[in-house]
Amino acid sequence: MVTINTSNPALYITTLVLSSVTSYYIVFSNYTDGIYPTNQDSIAIPFVATTGLLAMLLLLSLSQYPLYRQLKSGKPPSLIATSFALFSTTISSLLLIESTNYWFSPNHFTLSTLYFITLSTYLFHQFKLYKRLVSPIKQGSQRG
Repeated sequence: MVTINTSNPALYITTLVLSSVTSYYIVFSNYTDGIYPTNQDSIAIPFVATTGLLAMLLLLSLSQYPLYRQLKSGKPPSLIATSFALFSTTISSLLLIESTNYWFSPNHFTLSTLYFITLSTYLFHQFKLYKRLVSPIKQGSQRG
């Protein structure tokens, strides 16, 4: 039986990069197969959008690092770190939902599915993060 280490966001980052690389491949493949019109600049838009999405999602994930570090060290999380993490979760979820919707067309169902898997792994990691954030609060209120 294969077990996947889900203790850090590596699975999310892996699926995000895999989705991006696959989108580059499928868009280029569709372009060379003549699915897109050759007289328009239609191939640059998905490439730029995918690159921008990848960069934004990686930066948003990086903005959650202070909260990860505070929770790992056992320190109480700061309001700023928690606020950035909540903001990052909201924006990243919306971007991944939009990406799933954007690629939901007959020639791109694979991409839509990959972005949905990426969204699922992201939400799984976020659930674990916020569960760790709330756990000390529950334990403290049960003691007092």
